[in-house]
Amino acid sequence: MNTDLTRFARSIWHLFTDVPGWSEPPLKLRIRRLIPIILPISASLLLFGWMTAVRAPQMNGVREEFAHLIALEEEIEQLGIACSDDQAEELARQAEKASEAILPSPDATEDYLQTIRIAAARHQWVGVFKDYQPADTTIDDQSIIFVPARGRMMPERSNQDPFASLLSILAEFSTSPFRIDLTRLSIRVDENTGPVAEVNFRIASHRSHEKAPQ
Repeated sequence: MNTDLTRFARSIWHLFTDVPGWSEPPLKLRIRRLIPIILPISASLLLFGWMTAVRAPQMNGVREEFAHLIALEEEIEQLGIACSDDQAEELARQAEKASEAILPSPDATEDYLQTIRIAAARHQWVGVFKDYQPADTTIDDQSIIFVPARGRMMPERSNQDPFASLLSILAEFSTSPFRIDLTRLSIRVDENTGPVAEVNFRIASHRSHEKAPQ
């Protein structure tokens, strides 16, 4: 067995170190011929050893350290895939419902104020309502704005229960099909005309797509 190994090693030695034209080249010449072959092989063996003994354990340690984060990310991705269609449909329904509760543009405010006048008249109150532009303008990139408005109401002479009917008018603010926020309510009693109610409120509206002329 040892003889076979010795013979194999000698064959490899001669294969890499024999010099053409020399039957027995000097040892230095053999070594000089062997260096360009042995260096790349040694470098490859060293790199393989470093990858196996050092780099691979480091990578395994990193994977184990962040394994819970990887698992969490995969779980989130699976939940997103499983629920994305249902969530998209639900969000679309909510967006449509919210959009229906907002005026299409500030230009529609006057028509909506007219419906409030009609509601007040139905409860035997005479009302005057007007929208106005606040001193500070809204941010340009907002798609939803609030149009401020004010109103002044007085009961008709035939109104026998003005305060109860006023509460009915205010209740219609909260049941309005559009988003409306009551910001101020003031009630005073005049000796000649009776109670007078003043209200300030704001109405949600989509921003108009047309730019105002400069």
